[in-house]
Amino acid sequence: MITDLVRKQGPISRADVAKILKLSAPSVSSITEHLLAMGIVEEVGTRDLVGSGRPPIMLSFNQHYGYIIAIDLAGDKIRLAVGDLQGNIIVEDEVMFSLRANITKDDFTTVMNRIKQLLQQQNISNEKIQAVCVGTPGIINKETGFFQAAPRYKEWNKINIRQLIKQEFQSDVIVMNDINLSVIGESRYGAGRGFSNLLGINIDIGIGAGMIIQGQLYEGSRLAAGEVGYWICDTPSIDEPENFHKHYLDYRLSLHALMGKVKQDLQNGQASKILDYCQHNLDKITFEAFCKAVEDGDAYCIKMTKELVQSLSVVLANMSVLLDLELIVIGGDIIKLGYSFVQPLRELVNRMVPLTTTIVFSELGERSGIYGGFAVALDHVMSQLFEE
Repeated sequence: MITDLVRKQGPISRADVAKILKLSAPSVSSITEHLLAMGIVEEVGTRDLVGSGRPPIMLSFNQHYGYIIAIDLAGDKIRLAVGDLQGNIIVEDEVMFSLRANITKDDFTTVMNRIKQLLQQQNISNEKIQAVCVGTPGIINKETGFFQAAPRYKEWNKINIRQLIKQEFQSDVIVMNDINLSVIGESRYGAGRGFSNLLGINIDIGIGAGMIIQGQLYEGSRLAAGEVGYWICDTPSIDEPENFHKHYLDYRLSLHALMGKVKQDLQNGQASKILDYCQHNLDKITFEAFCKAVEDGDAYCIKMTKELVQSLSVVLANMSVLLDLELIVIGGDIIKLGYSFVQPLRELVNRMVPLTTTIVFSELGERSGIYGGFAVALDHVMSQLFEE
């Protein structure tokens, strides 16, 4: 309790600690001496007093007592960050992988080597790493550390992320779904602060969601809650199970699906300014070019955005009614569409549902998974700090 208070409200005096926690002064003094000896808290000068008396010595949490690492394996950029025990980023980097590539065990070795380089640059020894949190697409068995479903990982049945990282750093390793970490990041440090019931939904190459219910992450009975890419749209024919995937949300509303439809329409003669941005080469069409066309008032791209808003609004309205959400945080590359996307989405959803649901873009953007990893790692470190 004392460590947590000093970490959150320091610099703080021993007297204030005793007053806030309703502990005796001798108890606070005795425990503080122990914390000082361990190096967990530090004395950082005195506080000025009005009048006479001895100025109190102030206590501060030693945020460099140890360090944490967050790794976000989503997307084409694998993001790495080293943080202190206050959740501040000390150093960060990215390792680029093609989205078309299947990540292998050797690729994980590349990531580990880059982390070791970052630590060496900051003069941080491996022994100072308290916890590593990894966010990955797919479903992970937390007990074993092996993938249960991860289409991007070629050797998924042979890769044990937890074991690989533990061998390198000899620290505690937590592996979680990347979207769950993103929603934790937004809840703790971003747009979701102060909300108890919220949904984070990332719309990117694919679609995924994470839920905070009554202030706690909800992962489901098999750690697969939020896999909304498999959400069924329309009514598939039960006689054609091989075509079920065509009714999945991923197939209909992801950016991969959107850009596939755009390219198909352009091949069929659809006029659009987007062709000017890619020198009329359909292989060079990107979502960034699509966003620029929307911004420039291109009628076709505006129409496609409107259709995306209409389809997504139905999904979000149903989720909001089911979970009685206070907030929906939208992340992923879709946020590049800006106000022209989110404002009509808000209006449509709140016309459909009986109670207003706030809909906002992610505040943390691409770093949401990193900050979620920091939050989980910090909680773990603080819970284990005095176990010995």
